[in-house]
Amino acid sequence: MPLAALTPVLNDLLHTGASNSSHSPQNQSQQQLPSANDTSSDSEYLSKGPLLGQSANATNPLLLSSTDDRTPDTLTMAKFKASKTSLKREDSFLRKFSNRYGYRGLGTMEPSKRSLRINLENDEPIKSRFLFIRRILRSCNYFVISTDESFLFYWLIVLNIFVLYNLWLPIARQAFEPLQRDYSQIWEIIDYVADAIYLVDIAIQFRTGYLEQGLLVYDHYKLLMNYVRSSRFIFDIISLTPLDLLQLKFGSIPILRFPRYFKVYRTFQLYYLQESRTVYPNTYRVLNLLHILLLLGHWLASFYFMVSKAEDFLGYWSYPKPVGNFSQLTKMYLRCLYWSTLTLTTIGDLPPPETNWQ
Repeated sequence: MPLAALTPVLNDLLHTGASNSSHSPQNQSQQQLPSANDTSSDSEYLSKGPLLGQSANATNPLLLSSTDDRTPDTLTMAKFKASKTSLKREDSFLRKFSNRYGYRGLGTMEPSKRSLRINLENDEPIKSRFLFIRRILRSCNYFVISTDESFLFYWLIVLNIFVLYNLWLPIARQAFEPLQRDYSQIWEIIDYVADAIYLVDIAIQFRTGYLEQGLLVYDHYKLLMNYVRSSRFIFDIISLTPLDLLQLKFGSIPILRFPRYFKVYRTFQLYYLQESRTVYPNTYRVLNLLHILLLLGHWLASFYFMVSKAEDFLGYWSYPKPVGNFSQLTKMYLRCLYWSTLTLTTIGDLPPPETNWQ
């Protein structure tokens, strides 16, 4: 090979070595950390590289080798920048539950995402042409009662006070006339309050959430359909059957409130919630069993007095005629409760008590 052909190659090598030695370590460290300006220059270089390469190849073939040596590093840097920008994307599944309706507890939305709220009316399951109705429907997504919250537990306590009232008092008012006659106005007020509490409970169940694929559902339409399609909705509607209106024609008949007994399923919900919260679950189970036994004795005592009344208080087993001492309300109830207790414990063949101590 002639020596003249190797001379340009040697000159290029010497030039590269001199340039590398002239750079200080500080400049080398700065070169290792590309800045934004370098990135823009690199991108411009990539866009104009082929044209420059073609002109350089046309003028000097030795520049082709140096251009080819820089191209892979620049392409790698550009691909890295493109991959960083491509990673900044949103998960459509998470956006559905965090940004679409602005659910609570998920942080504030970014300013760039607030424009999604503009088209919120088009995504609402229940649409209306009135703006205030759309705002009400939208605000309904901000308060949903979770089954794990304390609010539901305390509400069930308040509700079950009136559920137990309907289980204990109407049957006693039907059996023992002095109880209904002497306190009729009080019972009427409590009945109205109990019915109002039942109505409020229906409204609360419309906003009680449930889990769907492990996430609490906030959509008002889904909550409404989940409640309407359940058996709870049927029980709630039956429990509010207005049979009390028949009393306007037939007189006072407290037993007409028997549809309110269907609300007892809420008592079972309170029982399970309380059992999971208490530190003495066995004690709570014993108290619950004692309450059931007392309720059965109360109902049996009321039936015993009504049957005795239907038989005109005749016979050895029936309640004596309510005359004199036996006409007192306390005497009637306690004697009937005593008889029902003997019957439930299968020792009803014992002689009746003859003194007050017995």
